[in-house]
Amino acid sequence: MSETTPALREELSLPSFDAPSDAPFSWLRDMAGTVRDRMLKHGAVVIHGLPVDDRDGLAEARGSLGIEPFTPTESFNHRSDRGDGILSPISWPQDRIICPFQESSFSREFPSVVLTACVTPPDGDGRTHLSDARRVADHLPAQLADRVRTGGWTMTRVFHEGFGISWPEAFSVTDRGALDDLFQTAGIDSAWLPDGTLHTVRHRPGVLRHPVTGEECWFNQIAFLNAGSLDPTERVIMANAFGEHLPMNTFFGDGSPLSEEDLAAVHHAYDAVRIGVPWRRGDLLIVDNILMAQGRSAFEGSPEFLIALGR
Repeated sequence: MSETTPALREELSLPSFDAPSDAPFSWLRDMAGTVRDRMLKHGAVVIHGLPVDDRDGLAEARGSLGIEPFTPTESFNHRSDRGDGILSPISWPQDRIICPFQESSFSREFPSVVLTACVTPPDGDGRTHLSDARRVADHLPAQLADRVRTGGWTMTRVFHEGFGISWPEAFSVTDRGALDDLFQTAGIDSAWLPDGTLHTVRHRPGVLRHPVTGEECWFNQIAFLNAGSLDPTERVIMANAFGEHLPMNTFFGDGSPLSEEDLAAVHHAYDAVRIGVPWRRGDLLIVDNILMAQGRSAFEGSPEFLIALGR
């Protein structure tokens, strides 16, 4: 992906604060209103120097900001549960980028805010990438943006035994009755293939109005979770192994496939409004999950982060 111009990076720079070493969480409680206001304006805020190097520290920061824990109804892939609503980042190879996405944007229920605490920063120039969802559609071909805006998008998942995350892990249920209840609530259509494999389909809106600011935001994973975004070699392997029942894929709202040009346009739009956030130990990145999509560059070293999803 191409680099964003310096002018855009300056325009989209994030507000940041330095926490005092004395009583940092009391200070954070006093700053909660300011942090929220800045987050609504800029999409994200960085706070330096907080003692958030373990589960309890991040949970206290979350509480100091008045943010309630959020538990997702569906997991995209493996991530460790550290307890008290604190998670690891999604499992992803360090030498690969993660294209920007919004947490649980494939679900009816999703967190409104995502907190990321840096326990150990990456070596080199590894960064989190943020893309302003209010501006993504401005960088898309009008016909493509309107198609997603009016028709939404469709996502399919197929839970093949022995590959990736299983459906009990994804949905945190162990029997089919509870799974059917969850699907009814979540608006997910499902079927069991002849070999007993679970196949799910859901249709979601492609944009949302922010509940506080009223701004239209690009809110989907139509490109991130599309099979066409896979490494070409891996795509061939997956197609040979699973045929039409790929573990995950996305489509336009009417079920039509995205072309290579469509996918490239969406990735370019995220990239056009992308900024990089460098990390140092003790940083807390607070992101509005509707206003901002998050990804990252490739990482070097042994970085460690903790994630808190909130509402």
